[in-house]
Amino acid sequence: MKVIAVLAFLLAAAALTATGYGLTLLREQRAQIADLQKKVDDVAPTVEKFKGSVRDMGRDLAALVMDEIDLNKTGWQPIGRGFFVIDIGSERTTDGLQVRGKVINTSALTHESLLFRVRVGAASAPFTLSKAAPGVALPFEVVVSDVPPAALQKGFVTLESSTISFASTSAKSQASKEPIDTDRLLR
Repeated sequence: MKVIAVLAFLLAAAALTATGYGLTLLREQRAQIADLQKKVDDVAPTVEKFKGSVRDMGRDLAALVMDEIDLNKTGWQPIGRGFFVIDIGSERTTDGLQVRGKVINTSALTHESLLFRVRVGAASAPFTLSKAAPGVALPFEVVVSDVPPAALQKGFVTLESSTISFASTSAKSQASKEPIDTDRLLR
């Protein structure tokens, strides 16, 4: 009987020790959680400021990479893929913002079925040109609806698609109907 009493006492003491140790761990974890929450609360405004800076930098990079243009400038402005706009202008109408100008193909290829898009702020509108030979200024005019008044000065003109016409480009033809000797051309 004494052995059972001693075993019961040892089990009760072990249970009390384990409970005390568990409560100590719980208090330490709660203190660590409170400390981490305080650190997160201290860093949160800095993270929001950083996210705002990254957003602003993203806008600036988009303007740089996508060739943002001034909608009221007469000079040459690149729009990518070998195309420029010149004599571009804009004015507010009852339908939206009317953008007009000329597109110049500076590449050596003739493009056909060209689809362009003018984007001002979040609003955009497409326009098409049937053919763009190298060095020819082609006029365009498009109305972009739902343009906020604050976004009138800057925008994007991008070439979305076109077909390159190889038949209209000049190529040196062979004098005879012999196959092309590529080894001779590569020397």
